[in-house]
Order: sequence, then structure tokens, then C-alpha cells
Amino acid sequence: MIKISPLKALQPGKDIFDLMISDQVNGKVHKNEQLSFEDLLNLFGCPLDDRPAIYVYEFRSEFGIMRGIWAATDLSQTPENAIKRHEETVSSKVESLKIDRKSKTTQKSPILLVHKKDKALDALIDFVVRTRKPLASEWSQMEHFLYQVLEEDVIEKFVEEFMKLQAVYLADGHHRLEAACSLQKSIPQQISSLFVSADVISIGAFHRVVLGVDISYSLLMEKLKQYYYISKIPNNKAYKPDRKNRLGLFFKGEWYQLDLNEASIALCDVPDTVILQDKILSAVLGINKPKEDDRLICYPDCKWSEFLAELDRDENSIGFSLFPMTAEAFITAAEKAEFLPPKSTWIAPKVPQGFMASSAVAIMAKGERVN
Repeated sequence: MIKISPLKALQPGKDIFDLMISDQVNGKVHKNEQLSFEDLLNLFGCPLDDRPAIYVYEFRSEFGIMRGIWAATDLSQTPENAIKRHEETVSSKVESLKIDRKSKTTQKSPILLVHKKDKALDALIDFVVRTRKPLASEWSQMEHFLYQVLEEDVIEKFVEEFMKLQAVYLADGHHRLEAACSLQKSIPQQISSLFVSADVISIGAFHRVVLGVDISYSLLMEKLKQYYYISKIPNNKAYKPDRKNRLGLFFKGEWYQLDLNEASIALCDVPDTVILQDKILSAVLGINKPKEDDRLICYPDCKWSEFLAELDRDENSIGFSLFPMTAEAFITAAEKAEFLPPKSTWIAPKVPQGFMASSAVAIMAKGERVN
């Protein structure tokens, strides 16, 4: 049971976002002065929608169209175990976000929640897209669009269909959700959320670099052979795995292919990131706290060139390239409450920060306000 509500959206536009990340505002502030998102909203008088609404988000790319539903998740009426998580959080970051959540007037971006394919929700999304034009925005030049739903009967249909969902799966925003859930114990909370069907999302891999490694070639290979067959890559070409249970390894200037061996067949259903973390990064290289260890750097597949450049910078670094998880494997891990290592998945769509900002004041479907 997932209780959603319409929300009041801020429409800062792409120009405000560009200024936010550049920290310069047309000479109105010193170029080195840091401005918060709220400062920019106040400075430029960005509009807040007059009426609460639910939105259909659309991203058009060369690979197709991704659509989702943007609304507020009412944590006071959604069972905590209905939102399945797959990563642990860092308590210090959660505490910082709790302070932000108490003091800030906006939520800059929604958390990303995945649900299993639902024909009724698909039909509602299709109806919304067919019956109206997207809102005018500079973001349309970057193929990001929003369709606004103001009709109370259509909003109610969305609310009813979400109440039928048994669970959703958190893809991005673990710390923001944890902060909101913690505050929920004393004050009812709603959190801006983008809901996307599992058949729509795209999951990319995160590759790993371990810096400053002091281990011999013979010892590393001995440890790896406990779990993997090892073979050199022809022509020493940078290697991306093409299936599960296979890793790429860069060590001492050479690329290798690692394939899970027969002795480790019991691990074949375990996510590759878990095997890598438990059997190699922790047991062999001493990366026991991957969230806190500065020696470990993770690069999403979209930053492959930066990953390779990092390997070239440090001759004592080790690189591991991975094959992405499937949506099914991601959901299975969440349903089993098996927390994955940090940076196990890079899940799209990735909404630009500021594009889907909303008022921090929760808006109930019948107009009741909850602080």
C-alpha cells in the first residue's frame, strides 16, 4: 500500500539550474560566493504552482522514451516495509539531511522508486500524455518534459492504483528517505518521489578503482583463483564484461577477464558487486567499509573514460569493471532485504537536479496541509 498525494511544484527552469551549479549569478554576487538552491529561488522569484498536482515525467532519448509518475509519498500512511531498500546509509549524512529537511523550503529532486509493471498505471500515464501538452520549459531542449494532472478524478485514480501496490523499490535517495522516515516519528512527512516501472528503467554498472594497493602479482592471482578463472585480454584492450559472473581486472598495466569458476558455483546467483566486495575488496584488499574508505572510487559506466584515466594516474591502482544488474535482480535483492554494496547500480532515468523541485510543505489530496 503506497499512499501518494499531489504536490506543489516549483518551476525554476534550466537557466536557474545552470546558475546554481556555476555558483555565479550574472554579477549579482561575488563569483566565489556559494549560493543555496533556496537563495536562487528567492533571488529570481521562481514560481510555485498555485494548485497541487500529480505529474507525468517524460525523458526522450536515442534509446526510447522513459516515463514515470511524480507525486509526494505520504510516509505517515505508507507502511515502512512497503518501500524496499537495497543500500545501507551513513548516519552522519542522514543527520545532515534531517537538518536540511527541517530548515529548507524546497525539495530539490525526487527520490526514485521502482514498481513492478502495472497495466492500470501504464493506462493512466498514456491517458495523461494523450490528453494534454507538456508544460513549457527550457528543459524541453534537453528532452525532459512534464505533463500536469490537475483534475481531481484523475488524481484520485492515480491514488487508488498506488494503494493497490504491495511494494516499491528504492533506486535512488536512500539517505533522503532515511532522513524523512526518522523525522516521521515525530512529525508527519511527505517526500517528493518519482515512480518508474521496472520495465522502463535502465540499469548501468559502477566500476571500481582501488588506489595505492600494495600487493604482489602472485599473491593477488592466488587469491583470485579461489573464485575465478583468469585469462589475459587480447591486445590488452580495456575490457567491459558482457555477462553476469564475469569481471574485468586491470592490474600492473594489464587487462584480465575473470570468470566465476566451478568451485564457486554456489555464488552464481549472488550479485557480482557482492562477490567482489566480500571476496576481494574486503578479504584481500582490506576495503571493509566501502562507504568510508577513500581508497575506493566508483565510476558509473557513463564515465568509462574517467575510470580509465584514473587507472592510468596511479600505477599501484587496481581496476574492476562489472556487468550491470538486471531490473529483476535488483528487485529480488530488495525483496530479500539483502543490502548491496554502495554504488551497485546506476539507474536511469536520472532527473537533473532542480528540474523537479517542489514545496517542502506536504499537500494532501483534499487540501489538508501537513508540515
